[in-house]
Amino acid sequence: MKNTLSLIFFIGLCLEIKSQVFYPVDSSYISVLTHEQKTNYKSFRYQKIDTSISHIQNYSPRNTNGSYGLPSSPLCFRYETFRLGFNFYRVPYQNDVFNYNHIVYHQTKGPYASLTGIAGSKQEQNFDFLFSNTLKSKLNVTLGFKRYGSLGFYKLQQTFTNNFYTTSHYKSKSNRFGYFAFFLYNKNKHLENGGLKYDTVFKENININKQLLALNLSAAKRELRQTTVNFNPWYRLNKIEDSSTVFSHYINYEIEYQSNFSKYLDNGISTDKYYQLNYLDTLKTNDSSHWRNFSNAIHYVLDIKPIHAKLQVGFRNEFNQIYQHGFDSMIKNNSMHAGFYINEKAYNGFIKASYIVNGGNATDYQFEINNEVIKKMVIKDKSFSYKLLINFSREQRHPDYIYNRWISNHYQWKNNFVPIEKIQSTIGISSLNNRFGFGVISQNIKNQIYLNELVSPEQTSATIQNMTAFIYKDFLVLKHVGLNVKYNYQSSSYQAITSLPSHIFNSALFYQGALFKNALQLQVGFNATYFSEFNGMAYSPALNMYYVQTKKNVGNYPYVDFFINARIKPVQFFIKIDHVSQGFFGSNYSLTPNYIQNDRAFKFGINWLFFD
Repeated sequence: MKNTLSLIFFIGLCLEIKSQVFYPVDSSYISVLTHEQKTNYKSFRYQKIDTSISHIQNYSPRNTNGSYGLPSSPLCFRYETFRLGFNFYRVPYQNDVFNYNHIVYHQTKGPYASLTGIAGSKQEQNFDFLFSNTLKSKLNVTLGFKRYGSLGFYKLQQTFTNNFYTTSHYKSKSNRFGYFAFFLYNKNKHLENGGLKYDTVFKENININKQLLALNLSAAKRELRQTTVNFNPWYRLNKIEDSSTVFSHYINYEIEYQSNFSKYLDNGISTDKYYQLNYLDTLKTNDSSHWRNFSNAIHYVLDIKPIHAKLQVGFRNEFNQIYQHGFDSMIKNNSMHAGFYINEKAYNGFIKASYIVNGGNATDYQFEINNEVIKKMVIKDKSFSYKLLINFSREQRHPDYIYNRWISNHYQWKNNFVPIEKIQSTIGISSLNNRFGFGVISQNIKNQIYLNELVSPEQTSATIQNMTAFIYKDFLVLKHVGLNVKYNYQSSSYQAITSLPSHIFNSALFYQGALFKNALQLQVGFNATYFSEFNGMAYSPALNMYYVQTKKNVGNYPYVDFFINARIKPVQFFIKIDHVSQGFFGSNYSLTPNYIQNDRAFKFGINWLFFD
């Protein structure tokens, strides 16, 4: 009740002082460049100030383990490429950590800040902050911060997530030299309950008191910390650059340090009897791993002005240290890189290759082609612009370190798996406003490594073929009735290893309009998500990884939410009843075996933009 009254008061306050807040209409007020775009020599692009209210209630993807901030298993095939080199393992917090994909450099014409606060049932609290300012059009500093946590609906589900990053970039007045830099920090802490011991009790009575359900673990918790520091200065070798310049020559240097720490504590192994083996201690588990990476790279870049292209050649050295129980190791890699990049208004593309010459990951390679074309078509005398994406990559890389060497209290192994070969491609078409699009992603993977049903690494020599096709469309009928629809179809030639739902539907049906002389935008409607039945990946708390299982099916359940979205100039807010469909469509609302999705929950959130 207290939170509801606070929300009503805040909405009234926004209506009262809306005229006192500067709200720019200049479409060039903010320009952005992601870290990936910077790596591929793209340019800053204008970011339109968001004036819509669609999708603001979907602030976080659905977590497969059932609670905000817990580990989560991917539910879709994706076209993804990662930098070549050493990797310890893929942490299962893709929804809850900042990584390279979240690093964004800003260029602003003044101060810009975004504040978001969200509260919900079971003490869910979320605070999100972004600030950016550019001084004298040359030096920019951006800060991003996210902090959230929740108790969860079941015992021992408490989570705490703390994410922070800061970026900076500078260009001298003569454009002769400059730099890009970022600092990134993630901290994830949560309790591990191992899932329900007897999920049949829940399925027979979904209204049972969740605090009475027996769990597999009684005293376990995990912590993950990640820190990355990156500094990338550049210098133009030719003194003069003007309209007559055909070639410019640059030296591009990058230095980076990463520190990662993972810890798993379990003081109840002697009573829970959840793990079959105890290698180090029969009373408690105190597993930890620490891995560090230091790398530096230098590149020569030739800027070809007439065709808006850049040619790059370079070298990277990396040094990795891994610390585990009674076993430390060190891995070095030296790699060569080359690429050709074109950056124009109607076309962005590149072709690039990397090869590890010597070191622990020697002979690994990566080749990638990326094309983004903007086209126009005319239908019945109306002109439409659309974007065409065609990407292709081929790589060979050594397995993540954890599959070959692992020492802990409950799992130990030493393997010598061969490198994994992967070919993937994607083709897609979308409108420039992203209200319509479709595409296909395909993957061929040879020597895939996975954790089998005994929670042990296994490698298959078979070539696994994965494919997903997707289509989405936003409709607006009679100016007030909106319908957003997205559909994914997925298939795999080896379902026992890559079990994902074959069909995923996501749709929203809502009414939208304006009140108070168009000062208040409003949306009221329902959002539904459906995953077809599949063998969900099981979760191992001690490993913090997912493994295949074929005994339990999950999915085949619609998750329906009710929402009210609204905006008053720089302020947007939502009220949401999450999983309002609970109890209407059965009891199998699980996406990971033994882990149940949240019950019906009330949530609300506020976002405020500042430009002064």
